[in-house]
Amino acid sequence: MNRAKILIADDDELTLEMLDAALQDHYDVCTVTGGRPAVENVQQDTFDLVLLDVDMPEMDGYEACESIKGQFPDLPVIFLSARVNIDERLRGYRVGADDYLTKPFDVAELTAKIERAVEQRARHQALNGQFEEAMNTVLSTADMYGEVGLVLEFQRQLSSCHSYPELANTFFSSLERLGFDGCLRLSGRQGVLSRTARAECSALENSILDHIEVKNGTSIQPVGTDNTSYKYGNVIMLVRKLPQAPDPSHYSSEEIDRLARARDNVALMAEGLLARLQSLDVESEKADLEHTQRLVDLTRDTLVDISAQQHAIRVQLGQILQHMHAEVEESFIHLGLSETQEETLSNTLRRHIDQAMSVFDQSNQIDQHMTRLIAKLASNG
Repeated sequence: MNRAKILIADDDELTLEMLDAALQDHYDVCTVTGGRPAVENVQQDTFDLVLLDVDMPEMDGYEACESIKGQFPDLPVIFLSARVNIDERLRGYRVGADDYLTKPFDVAELTAKIERAVEQRARHQALNGQFEEAMNTVLSTADMYGEVGLVLEFQRQLSSCHSYPELANTFFSSLERLGFDGCLRLSGRQGVLSRTARAECSALENSILDHIEVKNGTSIQPVGTDNTSYKYGNVIMLVRKLPQAPDPSHYSSEEIDRLARARDNVALMAEGLLARLQSLDVESEKADLEHTQRLVDLTRDTLVDISAQQHAIRVQLGQILQHMHAEVEESFIHLGLSETQEETLSNTLRRHIDQAMSVFDQSNQIDQHMTRLIAKLASNG
């Protein structure tokens, strides 16, 4: 099995040497000392993953990641940085990074993250290759210039559509090649799109689509004498000059057969549109859930840090107050105070120290609340 090839970019030579030594037994490692050389190397060679530092001169890790992802969207990028706050992690997420690991790093954790990212990319490429191979096999046996080939080509093009406008453009392009036009409505997580091949639907066209949408009955129905409506879930369409029951006195038998095939082909296209629409909605929901989970994880980590810092501050302040009390008592020797005065001053100081510490003791309730919140966030993760 071929070893994965990894590009590592960091402006610190010692870090590069450590990473090279840690990973060279498992991967083919290439190292560069900056963001710009990383981008140039990705353009000139083939890599399975890029490991980026954030703080680098000329072009930092975020800029390098954005450039790499713009050219090679499926190439995994992992940040390895000393920056640990939420804003930095979110910025890495925004520029398209696949993971974020903080320094000092654990070799086992880093290797596991690299292995997971490389395997996910390999599976994705394999699935895409299988799909393309299957579609190419089907298309090679079909007449690319015939109606069947047109519908198959339409179904294949749908896989490259990632928005409702792209779905609509693909549909109207294929519908025009079939010799028809009409209007289309798509609705889902990306909103509602109602349009024709050239523009948004007019008020009249929208009213017709509204009527189709609320009308009960079969998925395919006549609208007037010369039009056919299709209603497949959140896909609503009207195809003009496609009669559902063409009059034999106005159409030849060949033309009637062609119209029948066209109705079936448009139905197949509507089913394909619905399937891709639902797939896009699922992908969008998954992305939202993953984003929410990242935010939950970051929130949990931040609360843990806050709780630890608060505990450390309480301990440190207690030590400071105890040292202050001891130093004040030692200074009594030089102040010329009577024993009664020393005792009064010492008791007053002790009382105020106890009062100050009692304020921090009251924060135990806050600690308990934060502990419960952290535990709840951890269970949700």
